Amino acid sequence: MKRVINLSLLVCAILFSTVMKASDIMSVKIENSSTLNVSLSNISKGQKLYLKNYSGKILFDITLDAMPSYRKYFNLNTVKDGIYFVETETEFDIKVTPVLKNPQGIALINNSVITVFKPKILVENSMVRVMLTRSEKLPLSVSIYDSAGVMLFAEKVKNDDLIFERAYNFSGVPSGKYLINFDLKDRKFSKEISI
Repeated sequence: MKRVINLSLLVCAILFSTVMKASDIMSVKIENSSTLNVSLSNISKGQKLYLKNYSGKILFDITLDAMPSYRKYFNLNTVKDGIYFVETETEFDIKVTPVLKNPQGIALINNSVITVFKPKILVENSMVRVMLTRSEKLPLSVSIYDSAGVMLFAEKVKNDDLIFERAYNFSGVPSGKYLINFDLKDRKFSKEISI
């Protein structure tokens, strides 16, 4: 039990340090009536930057190497009026900044920047520990599939806890690869594990 508590405290500390780092990774500013200035700092290898429209269509994407900073200007003069999203994705989270474009120009939507945390998984022999920090109290669905695509387990989590933690015992199943899916609001994460 003491080991579980220590592991939980360690995972919480990692998540909170990620939150603190995530708050200064991306800056989105309006340059003029049609241009956004997106600045990234402390970039890790594999970090991604996207510009998406409201329906999720990707208008721009780039995968970056580790570097101290990166800057990109988006000219929204040629796109239709509507809501667009500037997203940066790291190994730990996705930070989303919505932008409104109308005939008067572009504007950032106040207090609407959100961070979506990715699930953390730790495999120890036949035990799989899962943790996911939810930024909002929204339903979460978790499902586990074997390598043939057969669902072994499904759970809908509706409680108000912002931190979802579970330990799954895989001792009754054969060794191999398994897929754990997390459905949270409009995001879906899949993690493959080996037992």
